[in-house]
Amino acid sequence: MQPLLLCICMEQNQLMRISFLASALGIRVKAVREAEWGQTIGMICGLDTPSSGTTAEKAGGPMLVMAFFQDSLMDKLLRELRANGQSVRLKAVLTPYNRHWTCPELYRQLSMEAARLDG
Repeated sequence: MQPLLLCICMEQNQLMRISFLASALGIRVKAVREAEWGQTIGMICGLDTPSSGTTAEKAGGPMLVMAFFQDSLMDKLLRELRANGQSVRLKAVLTPYNRHWTCPELYRQLSMEAARLDG
């Protein structure tokens, strides 16, 4: 599958910059809309069947989810983001475990991990 970068809770200006950098590396970018925040990450990535009528609270803040990436491509993307001042604090790689989380659930988990690392 083609590498996919989910951009969640991203301001339009940053979304455009990240999309430009990712597209140059052959990465498909999907801006996750508020209406999708109640879907699981797996559903948003096209791995699972979307359910209807699912709502969720605000996703929390900017996050990136990298799906279907080779390690070398992930490293390149992260270097490009840092070099161009577009680093996003909360990032995840799609896993069999987190694919069942919604955007707000992922945000809570990533925030707890970040706080633990900062603390």
